[in-house]
Amino acid sequence: MLAGYLALLVAIAAGVLTAITLIFSATWAALVVIVVLLWLFVQYVLRPKAKTQAQQDAWINRKIHPDLWRMVDEVAEVAETRTPDEIRLGPDMRATLREQGGFRCLVVGLPLLGGLSTSELRAVTGHELAHFQTTSPLESRLPRVVLLPYRFITKSQSRARDEQAEAVAISAAGAEVAKSALIKLPALVTVWHDFRLSAARVSYQYRTPDLVQRFNAFLTTPEGTEALAKAGVAEWTQHGGPAWELLTEPDKSLPYLQRQLFEELGPERTEKTV
Repeated sequence: MLAGYLALLVAIAAGVLTAITLIFSATWAALVVIVVLLWLFVQYVLRPKAKTQAQQDAWINRKIHPDLWRMVDEVAEVAETRTPDEIRLGPDMRATLREQGGFRCLVVGLPLLGGLSTSELRAVTGHELAHFQTTSPLESRLPRVVLLPYRFITKSQSRARDEQAEAVAISAAGAEVAKSALIKLPALVTVWHDFRLSAARVSYQYRTPDLVQRFNAFLTTPEGTEALAKAGVAEWTQHGGPAWELLTEPDKSLPYLQRQLFEELGPERTEKTV
């Protein structure tokens, strides 16, 4: 179905260019093609490179952090997909699986380790692995702007994918935990953003990069509960210990990883962001 959709887009583009040529001239048609190609070049070649240079993910060694790897291996088995070749910690409140040339990399957002419990992280990881498994390789590579009409047309299929991903999350962590994790995630994105901007100044003023641990503690305070309520989570329940315990000696490993990932959040940059 995706191949037919792309063929239709090509046919429409060819029809539009033909109409421009007939109504105006071939020069105008060539100009339109050049403008579109330049826009695509800026959007999908220059911008991703700048983003990649701005943030570096932290590589997770299987031998040093076996518990995190073991959890991912178990969840991949539940999702009936092969385990990632590499795990990295990223700066965002999300888990993302990406594949290039057959090489799979799972990026687990470092903030997730403070916002979710170990069981909840299992659910979120299972949801991402299952969702990736049901997405075709071609679809995962296409720009979002191209896929917007296609996803609107295939809403029923997208709903089926979401249901399958939720089923895997439930199988990986249990129904109550999976529901809790998936409900919390959007709220945690908002709360983490506000917390990070305010806490980064203090952390880097005193060179104590313990943002993840302090974020987890913040969520249990009255101020944190109020922030979660404003973001849409009426009751905060953590199912088990925090996910950062999956890292070996987190008190030693987290400061290094946080320095690597959040060094751009010093006082000067934070004030500009605000």
